[in-house]
Amino acid sequence: MGASGWSRQVPYQPDIAAALEQARAEAYRDGDFYRETPDPKALELTEEQFLAEHFGPGPADEDDPGYEEVQLAWRSAHVTVTGPDSLLEAQPFSGAHSVIDMTDVAAYPEFGAVAPLPDADLDRWFGTRQPDSPAVEKALREGLDGFGRWCGAYVIAYADGAPSRIHFFGWSGD
Repeated sequence: MGASGWSRQVPYQPDIAAALEQARAEAYRDGDFYRETPDPKALELTEEQFLAEHFGPGPADEDDPGYEEVQLAWRSAHVTVTGPDSLLEAQPFSGAHSVIDMTDVAAYPEFGAVAPLPDADLDRWFGTRQPDSPAVEKALREGLDGFGRWCGAYVIAYADGAPSRIHFFGWSGD
């Protein structure tokens, strides 16, 4: 499938981690994510039967190449999705192709985390370190995309000199 670009904004709050959780919850509530269909074989077979389908009769050996991946495929098919975290648990290979894939806040780009857009990028894209929300939205339409696949970024937008919105954006999913 390939990665998908995404963005989500929420009202400003000083706790970026809480704002990220709000963005993830809203994306889930709004259906703004990719939902992978669980493997039908995994749903109809026991774990042992599913492993035997992939590795042949007899007990599967944990040292077999791919054992952990096949086991995870069976287990993830049996997850009841009730929110952003269980959605990721239910589809560990594809991700959600949305802000839901970001589960942490970091100072610098990291897998599965959002980090602040560096000052140099703020200067280049906006000519200021306090862009307003329309400027951030325009930059996102024009190609501002963060740090690359499986890493998210955020920009705090300002109105009348005060923080007003947090824009999260990035690329994720497989």
